[in-house]
Amino acid sequence: MQRVQHVCRCLGIAEQRTLSGEQATAAALLGALADASTALTHDGLLVLSFSGHTARGDGPIETARWCLYDRGVELSEIADHLARLPHNIRAIVICDSCYAAAIAGVLTGPQEVVVLASCGDDQIGVDRARSEFILRLEAFVCADRAEGSLAELRDLVEADTPDCERPVVWTNAAQCWSHGLMRPCR
Repeated sequence: MQRVQHVCRCLGIAEQRTLSGEQATAAALLGALADASTALTHDGLLVLSFSGHTARGDGPIETARWCLYDRGVELSEIADHLARLPHNIRAIVICDSCYAAAIAGVLTGPQEVVVLASCGDDQIGVDRARSEFILRLEAFVCADRAEGSLAELRDLVEADTPDCERPVVWTNAAQCWSHGLMRPCR
């Protein structure tokens, strides 16, 4: 959590809301996204991060759930809330969890989004004391390289990772993130 907070500071995020432990409820997450939809201004940047357990279940991938303190929230519900954000904002979703890249497959809004996932949508994460994915992301963003390309970030987070847990860097608007995470194309 502290490393992701540091990544956000390096990205210039002025206001951060952290939900952990008993505060990390479904209502708190969805409420924070609702608040962001009114608080973000033109060309704003939202960073949504999740580190925890994702329950896959037997249904389609959009029914996978981020497991929060009180209940799971389906990826489709998170995607619906993200789609309600202002159309002209950018969003970065950082997911360090099993099936982490699955969120990319259910996004429906017109916002320009980058998903930084610790593993693919059909992969489970290896339980470690420290997330190698987050360590590499922090090194990239906070070492004055946030203006590096998404391809450079992908190369860094994928380097020497096992095939069973391959990080994913995905975007629905490559042209708008071609100058890095901190410099929009607008």
